Amino acid sequence: MKQYLSDKPARDLLPGEALSVADLQAIWRLESGAMRIDSVETDGASSFVRLVLPGDVLGMESLAGVEDTLLVRALVPVSLVPVSALDAQHLTRLLMDAVQTAHYRCREVVRLRSGPVDQRVKRLLQMLAYADAAGLGPAMACAMPSLGNMAEIVNATRETVCRVLANLRENHFLEDCNTQSPKRKLLEHREHRVCPGPASARF
Repeated sequence: MKQYLSDKPARDLLPGEALSVADLQAIWRLESGAMRIDSVETDGASSFVRLVLPGDVLGMESLAGVEDTLLVRALVPVSLVPVSALDAQHLTRLLMDAVQTAHYRCREVVRLRSGPVDQRVKRLLQMLAYADAAGLGPAMACAMPSLGNMAEIVNATRETVCRVLANLRENHFLEDCNTQSPKRKLLEHREHRVCPGPASARF
């Protein structure tokens, strides 16, 4: 393939919305938000594979001939832009970058599923916060995925993740930015401030 020209418009997805099979035949770059990629078995069962964070490219699997059935869903509100490759060199560079990023994201999954659950949840929140941060200030905002998504990603029960989040809020690692509705109990997809602490404690 000498070039790949996309005719797709930019896309915005709400939490839980997925890219269609037709969408995954195109190349996309995630501009903002976070997504999850799952591998779907023939019986319909799916398993979490990796995260997609801003700057990551989607859709290269189809161009590379990967036959795995993938489910790509938004964890929080996301914006995607189509990517075109004007020549073979650009397309090759996109493919190599996608392979390197996928490898790095898979290594992140190991860290997200290793160690005490509170550390796993903190790593996930830090990844989401740093991915959306314009700068490395003392606190960064990020939208929180649903409790179910967080539990599946860090390989823990919802109850355990809920207790960890309560403890993180008590210790001011996590603060709700929606101060106008303090009585609202549903924290899913709402913006929070993550206070990561010293550099040595990150990730």
